Amino acid sequence: MAPAAGGLATRLRGASNYAEEQLASYLQNLESNPLGWQAVHFHFSKLSPIHRRESTVRIALVGLEDLARAHEGRTFVLFNFDVVILIKGPLVSLVNDAVENTRLLFQDDPLSRRPEAFSTWYDLSVGHSRLQSVIRKLTIEKSRQQNARGTTHTPFVEIEPLDPNRLFQIQNALTGIDLSAYLRRQPICAILPDRAPQPVFEEIYVRIADLQKPLMPNVNFAGNRWLFQHLTQSLDLRVLSILSRRPEALIHGPISLNMNVDTLMSQSFLEFDSNLREDQQLQIVIELQPMDVFADIKAFQFGRDFIRNKGYRLCLDGLTPETLVLCDREKLGVDLLKMHWTPVVPSAGEVDGVDGYLDAVVRAGPERLIIAHCDDDSAVEYGTKLGLKLFQGRYIDQLVNPGAPVRN
Repeated sequence: MAPAAGGLATRLRGASNYAEEQLASYLQNLESNPLGWQAVHFHFSKLSPIHRRESTVRIALVGLEDLARAHEGRTFVLFNFDVVILIKGPLVSLVNDAVENTRLLFQDDPLSRRPEAFSTWYDLSVGHSRLQSVIRKLTIEKSRQQNARGTTHTPFVEIEPLDPNRLFQIQNALTGIDLSAYLRRQPICAILPDRAPQPVFEEIYVRIADLQKPLMPNVNFAGNRWLFQHLTQSLDLRVLSILSRRPEALIHGPISLNMNVDTLMSQSFLEFDSNLREDQQLQIVIELQPMDVFADIKAFQFGRDFIRNKGYRLCLDGLTPETLVLCDREKLGVDLLKMHWTPVVPSAGEVDGVDGYLDAVVRAGPERLIIAHCDDDSAVEYGTKLGLKLFQGRYIDQLVNPGAPVRN
């Protein structure tokens, strides 16, 4: 039977020092009769540190141990905080649901956008020896790391939350940093059949992860969404200041900028606007987040009318299939919508995946909806099946500039 969930915190803190050996023994006992047994290996060790938090792993374990308890199984937390679950006789659809629910807990991590890398499924009636081989290698790796460290301490990284005191420290530290060194550029491209990607405009932004490493590597900047928004407002002002000082050097061609609604009403934005060349506003897209827009719709409407009258265009960023359904682009008065790609968005033929989703895609317009976070060709294949033309992401970067280092 699976162990009770009440001891998860203890297990995560190191009581799984012998999990690999216990799992190897468990597999050996199943070797004579593996029929009906399945295993799933969750590769949590491949998550980025900011998302490999003890609290989230604990939540994932609760659901997995419920599944194990219902099917004569057991879960094992390995030295690197990978998790292996062994279960007997469940329907494949039930296992798939459990894997999908677990992956959604980490949906902000790039690993979750690659299901084949997030977890590995084994039918032990045919894959028993393959899983045994994987566990043997992990046992050897654990021993090697422990010998190198001279300790049995696990490599799990506990990320601290962002709080007002840490936010104050970060903002003070930012004043001494040349933020221009952290500006990133990524093209949004039109992709048409039998044609190379054509850049339409270029997003200029600060990648938060780049700032996190030198400032507070063990703090989750996005852990508190309201404090994170306050941090991004500070970054907005700094970016505008940089662009205002060097508009000719930094703004060459159509661009987009991430902004908060409050920033649009700031003195910094007015100064930035006044330093632009005549009609240069027509080449700039302002990207806003749904949470910011709907937190104060009146403020958004005022800011929207203000900047659109000056010639700027607006994009509502950070959408998912569920939130896309709720957003009417024309009624909101924005020019573009940006939906983040994950492999779990409804397929071109899955009308019932999210109620009203395909209607929302049509309503947005094929030349007005951007598919972002395109890390591989599946995102482009998906979008083109729906008649979409605008894409952004690492895969697009490589198409535009083959061989260039991946930075975004």
